[in-house]
Amino acid sequence: ESELRGFMEALEQQSGLATDAIWLALYLGGQRIAQLLRLRPADVDLDACTVTLLDPKGARQVARVHVVPMNERALVIVTRLLVAKAGKPFLFTLRKVPMRPEKLSATTAEISAAMVKAGTAREPFQLRDIRRTCETMLAKMGISSDVRAQLLSHGLGGVQIRHYDKHSYMDEKRVALNAWAAKLDEIATGKATSNVVP
Repeated sequence: ESELRGFMEALEQQSGLATDAIWLALYLGGQRIAQLLRLRPADVDLDACTVTLLDPKGARQVARVHVVPMNERALVIVTRLLVAKAGKPFLFTLRKVPMRPEKLSATTAEISAAMVKAGTAREPFQLRDIRRTCETMLAKMGISSDVRAQLLSHGLGGVQIRHYDKHSYMDEKRVALNAWAAKLDEIATGKATSNVVP
């Protein structure tokens, strides 16, 4: 938690699209960066408070539609980007193509190097380590592996999911991400926000 706090403190000192993308990935529980960077305005549903990502991972012929609910923190970021990028094809774009993941990787590497040098991180880390940290902390919070799999679009190609379990898990994902936002606030401030778990 102390290393994540240091990472968030360093992010607070930065600005720009790369920083927005990292914050959004973080508040959405550790979504895959490449998928997040392809987010189009049409993929945002402000009424349902969701974003729709396309997950081409694995041997899929057609990308899996991955709907993720937004907590309040994610909603603020996405709403601001919708206004700033009005008329653009992607939320994370400077031109007509999505921002490259390497830009976010470079931002993370810069923060990592500074944290290692300052002694606030034990070893260098990469952007994918943030995704792993999110899932590990969600597990520690008591979020079940089934909900985490739905939330992070993990291994959802089996017979059970393809043929039998047609539940959207939207309510479960929303509860998990609201609890996650509260946890991130708790980590950032060093103060417990509540001892009540929904």
